[in-house]
Amino acid sequence: MNIFFRVDASIEIGSGHVMRCLTLADELKSRGEKVIFITRAHKGNMGDAIKKRGYELCLLPAPADTYQIRKSDVRHAPWLGVSWEQDAKETSLMIGSSRPEWLIVDHYGIDSRWHKDLRNKGGRIMAIDDLADRKLDCDLILDQTYGRKVEEYRPWVSPNCKMMLGSSYALLRPQFAEFRHKATLKRKKFNGINRILISMG
Repeated sequence: MNIFFRVDASIEIGSGHVMRCLTLADELKSRGEKVIFITRAHKGNMGDAIKKRGYELCLLPAPADTYQIRKSDVRHAPWLGVSWEQDAKETSLMIGSSRPEWLIVDHYGIDSRWHKDLRNKGGRIMAIDDLADRKLDCDLILDQTYGRKVEEYRPWVSPNCKMMLGSSYALLRPQFAEFRHKATLKRKKFNGINRILISMG
């Protein structure tokens, strides 16, 4: 299968969206799927990290600093750097005639209007989200937020959208699973706390 990811990283957005997409991409690649990333050339984009992991990268042009948010835009629209219409058009051009089986979108600045516009490229759309604050036109949604309830997405997605919600769907790198057994054994021998790591994700 051809699977495209549309995801951004930047100084403002951070790296978390790309990192969780890379985790999913690694699993898909291990199953023999062809994975292609589409990302915008923001300051702080992670294009080099994506390529180092062995993925084909389509780099959208860097945004001009002239984009002004509109009343109809979603809250995080400025993170796109361009209008959703322009982003959809440029993404469509990058996909070309590939006809992806899945288009996986991890972006707070993208909503159902963008999704609808990309439907003509074929395949299904998966959204990775953790806000539940805007309409999404997707076939599958993954939100790994602890305690997330189906009811929180009902107003935002179609009745046919499959939902994978909650921490059991967390996109964690395999290294975490590998160390879980060691950590469990260690806790049986030692109950105290020597160090606390706080990570601002």
